[in-house]
Amino acid sequence: MMARSGVLSARMWLLSLLDAAERMGIAPLSVERLHRLVYLANAMAPVYDLLTPDGYLLKYKRGPFFPEVQWDVDRLCAQGLVGATELKTVHDELGWWFQASYSLTRTGMVAVDQAMHLDAIGSKATFLREVVRAFAAILRKEDNKADEADAVLLEDVTYAHADSDAPIDFNTAADNLTALAANEIAKRVSENELVGRREKVHLYFRYLDRVWDVQKVQANG
Repeated sequence: MMARSGVLSARMWLLSLLDAAERMGIAPLSVERLHRLVYLANAMAPVYDLLTPDGYLLKYKRGPFFPEVQWDVDRLCAQGLVGATELKTVHDELGWWFQASYSLTRTGMVAVDQAMHLDAIGSKATFLREVVRAFAAILRKEDNKADEADAVLLEDVTYAHADSDAPIDFNTAADNLTALAANEIAKRVSENELVGRREKVHLYFRYLDRVWDVQKVQANG
C-alpha cells in the first residue's frame, strides 16, 4: 500500500510540474529540461518545508537524469495523462541518447485540477509553480538562448561541485547544499529582513543566472 502511495505521489509531482509549465507558457518540456527542473525542484523542496521526493542520482554528462522519473513519465504517457512528441534517437559526442518533448494532455489537466482540491497536492503544486516561474524568467531573458537557460540549471551548487559520473545524495538536510545555499543567499540579500520562501526560490534562480553570466564573460575572454 505504501509503495503504491509513493508511486502516485511521484507521478502527481510530475503532473504538477508539467501543469506549471503549461501555466507559465513554456510547455512542452524537452526530456533534458524536464529532468533538470525535477532535479532543482527536488533539491529545493526543503525551502518550502516539503520532503525531497528523490534526493539521489548520478552526475551524468548530459545533466540530471532520474531513471525512475523517466519510467513514471512513460507510464503517464501510456495512461493518456501526458503527451510525447518529437520522439527520436540521436548520436553525438556523448554517445546514443533519445529526445522527446512532454506536455499535459487535456485528461492530465483535468486530473491535476481535481487533485488541487487536496491540501497535500495544492501545497506542492504551489511550490512547483514558483520553481517553473523562476526558470521561465531566465528563459525569457533577451540575451539567453533556450539551451543557455537550460545550462543555467547546471550551475546549481550541489550539481556543479559533484564529480562527473559520481553519485549525488541530498536526501538529508546536511547534504543538501542547494537548500542551504538558497537560505544563505536570502539572508545576505535581505539584510536581516524576513524573506518568504517564494522569494528564496526566485533569488536562488537569479543567483544561478548570474553565475552563468559570469562564466559566459570569462569564456569569451
